[in-house]
Amino acid sequence: MIKKRNFLLLVWGALVLAGCAHMQTTPMQDEEQGIANDPADSTPAEVKPPIVNYRHVSLTDLNMNSQGNRITIKPGNVVQATLNYAYHCSNCRQDSNNQIIIGLANRSAQTCIYNGGPQGQGAANFELRVPAKPGRYDVRFRGLQAQDCAAALKAGWGADDTPPQETTIGKIIVSRKTDSLEQVGT
Repeated sequence: MIKKRNFLLLVWGALVLAGCAHMQTTPMQDEEQGIANDPADSTPAEVKPPIVNYRHVSLTDLNMNSQGNRITIKPGNVVQATLNYAYHCSNCRQDSNNQIIIGLANRSAQTCIYNGGPQGQGAANFELRVPAKPGRYDVRFRGLQAQDCAAALKAGWGADDTPPQETTIGKIIVSRKTDSLEQVGT
């Protein structure tokens, strides 16, 4: 009887430990699984390698508010950003210009950093307005063809057709808490 009870306690203990180990995830795993965390609880770190390639566009060296590609900021502020870009689309239509637009995933495109031919490269300075609602927001891009930047931004994206995860170049964490912010804005 004692052996059977000890065996059952041992099995029960192993199950409890296995369950606890399974429940422990990192913030990145939580984010990948869509588990919401308090934005101020995470330590900013690089989101992606410094080079992001998708289709005809390569973006490198995103730097937001002189803090890299992941920042924490107060709601409603403006982020000053810089990056390098290269556009190469040898099979694009010749009767349209090519654009690179940038904005926040599941929100909208906010700025156009390139408007030119099927090949081009350079550096861009731009601004992004952060939402008033605290949370985590991916900075994404889309390369497209339109008449000009105004038409590209109008075509842009919305909550239903945001660019894919592969186009994420940075992350903005919006938080009202000022004691743990790297960048409190103005």
